[in-house]
Amino acid sequence: MPTTAAMMTRANFAEVLTPIHKKIFFDSYNELPMTYKSIFKTEKMDMKTQSYPHLGAFGLWKENIEGSKFNHDKFDEGEKAVFEARRFDKAYELTWELVQDDQYNVFKGIGKGGSAKGLGRSLRATEETETAGVIINGFSNVGYDGKSLFATDHPLINSSSKCSNLIEGALTDESLKAALTLMSLQKDEAGISIVAQAKQLVVCPELEFVAKAIVNSILQAGTNNNDVNTVPNLKVVVWNYLSDPTGLTKPWFIQDTALDNLLFLRREDPIFDSEKIQDQMDYRMFGYTRFDVGYCDWRGLVGSLGIVGGAGLGTLTATVAAGSNSTSTKITNVTGQGAGTLKYKVGSSVTKPGLNDDATAYTALALNTDITCASGDKIVVVEVDGSQRIKRTTDVLSVVVGS
Repeated sequence: MPTTAAMMTRANFAEVLTPIHKKIFFDSYNELPMTYKSIFKTEKMDMKTQSYPHLGAFGLWKENIEGSKFNHDKFDEGEKAVFEARRFDKAYELTWELVQDDQYNVFKGIGKGGSAKGLGRSLRATEETETAGVIINGFSNVGYDGKSLFATDHPLINSSSKCSNLIEGALTDESLKAALTLMSLQKDEAGISIVAQAKQLVVCPELEFVAKAIVNSILQAGTNNNDVNTVPNLKVVVWNYLSDPTGLTKPWFIQDTALDNLLFLRREDPIFDSEKIQDQMDYRMFGYTRFDVGYCDWRGLVGSLGIVGGAGLGTLTATVAAGSNSTSTKITNVTGQGAGTLKYKVGSSVTKPGLNDDATAYTALALNTDITCASGDKIVVVEVDGSQRIKRTTDVLSVVVGS
């Protein structure tokens, strides 16, 4: 059985054991490389809240003639990307009885209902999960510019143009090249090219071998031609925490790591310590840290959920009934709804939407309430999340009007 230099008593057992558990905690926390550190730029927060203001940009220089006044220009101020330090912690107890009865495991970092090793691994998993969530939610969140991280219509401060960093489809040689082209077209706030170039391809684990085949093949992947593979030599990063347990999505994205985009901001480094539990002779071992994750810019990123069109949509079933007159219909029942809100669209040329399509143009649905329409119109009912992104849908249905 391991021993210590000091004799362990009720008064000092936490003092004796805390350094042992602390070492096990940090050894476990650092035992594997953290994938997010190759994707997110890690910086130190100097205060609880940290902002990244977005400023406009100058347009192209204008030609001038000798003796003339300078061509003046200005750029405007845009929105701010804001980060706020969040607290993360976890604890377990170390009782005197456990110390007395099971010293072998106590010296291996085991406590009541937890362990130093488990605490370290759990923190590592927490950081991976939080950072991966930026990407997973990046197709439906509302960011600093009013758009999702991955969107087709990012506004520019000093230009009327829009920019896209969203691509549809599974990972293929063709879709990867389309993503690379899309990145090369990214512009600054004045609509001028920033010459972004992808350095790495980040994929969920289900796409590991597809990604490596596309990038590393001598010939073009996925075809029977003898064309040379023209995909640049991207670094392939497999991120286990991007996996979708439902199997509906297989996200992937490319990144120009030379640009500031994804950020992990640490306010307080992880600590491990102990404290005496009040009115007990037992101690609490705990870990604590503060950080925030997110993005300060969408540039240098192009991503896909890894699905095509409506694939991956949840399914709703709706019952259509006649309205109270010849210009109305109604929905009397909807099944398959999750935690979202129901909306509808009605008209002569309604089509089935895709996963994460914007639903701001849809109307809130009230069951058993007249919906104005014309005979021959179509209707589709959708479920949307808090960002007005479509998650479930019915098929396109025919309206039933009253008499």
